[in-house]
Amino acid sequence: MCKCIYCNSEDLSVSDIISYALTGAKLTKKFVCHEHNKFTNDNFEKAAIYNLDFFRNALGLSERKGDNIKYKANLIIDGITIPNISVSGRSSIYEDKKRLFPVEHDGKRVLIGNVDKLKQKKNVSENDIKVLDMKDVVVSITFSIESLFASEEMLKTVAKIAYEWYCYTNEINCFISNTYQDIVDCILMKLPVTEFVEIVVDGNLDYALKDTIYLGSHGLFEYTDINGYKYVIYNFWGIIYYRIRICKETKPNDNLYNCYNLFLYGIDGEKWKTVFGTCGVSHFISMPAQQAIKQFNKVYSLKLEQLVKTTVLSLAKTKELVDDLKNAVNTYKQPLHDFARLVDYENDQRIMTIRLLLFLLEHESDYIFSKGFNENMKTLYQIDDTLTVDVGENKDYLKGLLELHKTDKLLNLIQSGIAFFDKIYTAEKNK
Repeated sequence: MCKCIYCNSEDLSVSDIISYALTGAKLTKKFVCHEHNKFTNDNFEKAAIYNLDFFRNALGLSERKGDNIKYKANLIIDGITIPNISVSGRSSIYEDKKRLFPVEHDGKRVLIGNVDKLKQKKNVSENDIKVLDMKDVVVSITFSIESLFASEEMLKTVAKIAYEWYCYTNEINCFISNTYQDIVDCILMKLPVTEFVEIVVDGNLDYALKDTIYLGSHGLFEYTDINGYKYVIYNFWGIIYYRIRICKETKPNDNLYNCYNLFLYGIDGEKWKTVFGTCGVSHFISMPAQQAIKQFNKVYSLKLEQLVKTTVLSLAKTKELVDDLKNAVNTYKQPLHDFARLVDYENDQRIMTIRLLLFLLEHESDYIFSKGFNENMKTLYQIDDTLTVDVGENKDYLKGLLELHKTDKLLNLIQSGIAFFDKIYTAEKNK
């Protein structure tokens, strides 16, 4: 029987070890009491996740009920800035028929919003309304990498994830005070988190796992160092490694050759385990979080930039994107043939989905159904590792789609691509 791993209470609730808000891979266990589940969520997890909302949206994550993730942004429309409004993507801007935004423009107070909504305002005539050019709407957000990855809230969230994951993988089902008192006191805000969580700045580790931990995923492993301390190394979203001190072991690790079980949790819901090794005593160089962020700010900035430009494709993720496209195609079939809504107002994931389907259709004769989806993708795209699609080329590709739309060829091509993918998906599920 489990007891709370923070206090040994038997009043248990299910804990999201890695919050659902941060991963597609469900990882839960009923071994945290209601009180401490609420404590961690209310005191730091919620705030840490809020800071990451824009990137969660970019990764294609959703709220627990399936709603799109909203984030705060400044909108620039036809030279007019609408500050600090809640959006969830380009469609939430173009199809917003309810909200009106008061802004200052040319020294005047004006309202920005849907034309029909403006006409409903008292004392507003059509002559008072100016139609804005929406083709180049800019969504602007501001953030600091320090607040994302080195804030008190984020470091405590990391400590909580590492401790609960450690208990989960080692089948620890109660609070063992003489072993885990310090890490628990850290999570419960009784000891400084900076004494337990640092950022790994070891280039050898980054190099060893760069092709294993992909963007958007979570990777964790444990090790004991030469001083006898047990640590968890936690890679968050393929961007940053944290080192979390869990407890003091009785036996130091002075082995020169070590193998580690690396557990991976994918953005698309996949979970798997692999093994990697190091030569030399177990030691991964780390430094205080804020210091590491300042020193390696450019490295993390480049990784974040890559994160928002890249979508990791698996069968499950592709199925999700194709199902969304099917709904858009049903709307596109209607007499208006609304191209903007079909491409979800130039949404990168939507364009990428169409690119993938038309690529598969083009290579239909090369697809080998006796092999798996991932293996086929590697062969067709001529790559050796996880398939990722950079959205940087979407602008040029969009022009080609528009030409197909104008010549009434686009619908048939997309429907054929969807039909071929459905055939692939059915074959994969029947194996």
